[in-house]
Amino acid sequence: MTELRTHAGFPSGPLRAEWEVLVTDDPDGTIFHTPRYLETWHRVLGQRTHARVRTVHRDGRLIGVVPEAHEREGSPTGPIEVIRFMGGTEVTDYLGPVARPEDRADVVTAYLEALVGDVDWDELVVSGIPADTAWPTAFLAEAERLGIGVLEDADEAVCPRLDIADGYDAYLDRLPGKQRHELKRKARKLARDLGGVRLVEVPDADVEEGLETFFEMATETDTEKSGFFAKDDMRRFFRELADEFAGERVLRLHLLEVAGAPGAATVSLVQGPEWGLYNSAFDQSLASLAPGMVLVGELIRMAAEEGCRVFDLLRGDEPYKYRFGAVDRSLRRLTLARR
Repeated sequence: MTELRTHAGFPSGPLRAEWEVLVTDDPDGTIFHTPRYLETWHRVLGQRTHARVRTVHRDGRLIGVVPEAHEREGSPTGPIEVIRFMGGTEVTDYLGPVARPEDRADVVTAYLEALVGDVDWDELVVSGIPADTAWPTAFLAEAERLGIGVLEDADEAVCPRLDIADGYDAYLDRLPGKQRHELKRKARKLARDLGGVRLVEVPDADVEEGLETFFEMATETDTEKSGFFAKDDMRRFFRELADEFAGERVLRLHLLEVAGAPGAATVSLVQGPEWGLYNSAFDQSLASLAPGMVLVGELIRMAAEEGCRVFDLLRGDEPYKYRFGAVDRSLRRLTLARR
C-alpha cells in the first residue's frame, strides 16, 4: 500500500537517513537533492519560502521524497500560492523529487493525488528535471488523468556534460583534433609565458581563506557573475556549503597557481561517479592566457583518474563548455494549475 506523508520542515532521525540513502539509489540523484544541501539553501537563501517535505512510503518503506518551497507570488489576476521544488534555480542545478526508477510513476501518482485534495496552492512549477528521465512524462500523464491544467511545458536550460567513463585518454581521443590541440596548447603557453603553473586543492582548514580568493576573482569580472558574488547572502551560502561538505571532499576548491599566485579558481561538487563544476573564476589580467580553461582541463583529467564517469559542467550554455566537447543534457519545466 502506498502512503504519502507531509512534513512541515525537514524530517530528522531515521527518515532523514533513509532520504540520504534514496538519493544514492536514484541514478539521477545529486548533491542538490540531499537534505543537507536543501536545508543549507533554505536557511540562507530560501527564508522567504515555506518549506514542506512530502515523503511517499510503500509498506512502511520510503520510496520517494518531494521537497517543496511554498511562496505567495503576484500574477495578472492577483496573488497566487505557488509551489516550487526546493533549491531555487539561481544556485541549484538539478531540482525535484528523488526515487528509484521503478518507483517514479507511483511517487508522482501519490504526490499529485494529494495535491488535488489540497486547497493551499494555485500553481506547481516542476522545474530543473532532466528531460532524459521518466519524471516529465510521469507528471504530464498524471496531470491529464487528474484534470490538473498544464500552463507550460518547455525546455528550461541545459547542463553540458562530458563522458569520461573510459578514462582521460579515451576522452581526449574523442575530441576533434583541433580542440584537442588547442587545450594542450593553452596549458603549454601559460606555463611557458609565466614561469610555470601548479594545480592546488585547497585543504579543508584553508577553504574559508580560499573562498575569499575565489570571491575576489569572481567580482572583478565584467559579467553578471560580479553582481552575483557581490551579494552578502550568496557569499554566506557558499561559506556554509563549504562548512557542510568540504570536510568530506564533496565540495572541493581548486586554485591554479600561475608563477606562484592564484590565476584561476573553481568550486566543484563531487558525489560518487559524477564531478560537477559548480562555479569558476579567473584573474582578469591573465584573460589572454585562458587560465580558467587550463584549470578546467586539469580537473577533467583529475576526475577521470579518480574513476568518475561524468564531468558535469552544470547549468548554462556558456561557449567555453563546448570547447571541451560537452554534450547538452536538457532540463524541463512544467507549470501545472489547480482547477
